[in-house]
Amino acid sequence: MDGKLNCVIIDDEKHAVDLLGDYIEAMPNLHLVKYFTDPLKALIDITVEDNIDILFMDVDMPGMTGLDLSQAIRYKTKYLVFTTAHSKYAIDAFGVQANEYLLKPISMSKFALMINRLLKSESNLKRPTNDEEFFFIKTDQVQKYVKINLKDLVAIEGLNNYVKIHTVAGMYIAYLTMKELEAKLDGNNSFIRVQRSFIISMDFINKVEGASITLNNKLEVPLGTTYKKHFLTFLEKKTLRSNRGVPD
Repeated sequence: MDGKLNCVIIDDEKHAVDLLGDYIEAMPNLHLVKYFTDPLKALIDITVEDNIDILFMDVDMPGMTGLDLSQAIRYKTKYLVFTTAHSKYAIDAFGVQANEYLLKPISMSKFALMINRLLKSESNLKRPTNDEEFFFIKTDQVQKYVKINLKDLVAIEGLNNYVKIHTVAGMYIAYLTMKELEAKLDGNNSFIRVQRSFIISMDFINKVEGASITLNNKLEVPLGTTYKKHFLTFLEKKTLRSNRGVPD
């Protein structure tokens, strides 16, 4: 199945399995490898050798919840997608490094859009080429330009029609918009938008406390509600946790 993503479904409701199976079959870039209606059987049978790209898993299941099961098998799949009728599990889902969260009933359009997001995130894993590692900005002084190296870029702060560009060397003001800077950084995984007025470098995050992000230059950035889901997904992926007590 070259070029296709291997999929596995875990859901105790057979009609839900059949529906997702139909959706997967309809997508030319997906292939259903196997499915389970018993989470305990999935715990035993799923192996790393299955080469799972996307695991679709229900949350409410008898014997073992999807949240509990994911702690044991998350490392056996590239992407984890929770499928449930309850929105109350959303925060817990991203706490176990879920990539997506689909609320039932799941339509074909909702499913296809989610797959498109996953494929887009995979294509964005490429690092920028050397000629994209820097750019120049024009300052408020006549004929003065400043070179901004992306590796030194800490954050971008929006100020109406201007932006503050925070770097390790200092701060510069440029007559640019957040949209223009975001387009320039598109595809570079080192940067993430965390608030309407802030794009930050993940390389310079010092700590996260609640909805406040502190960068290495002591700049405190508030985490916006719109961007919270994306940021928490990144945070969980980068959080080191102990596997002691978790069955293989």
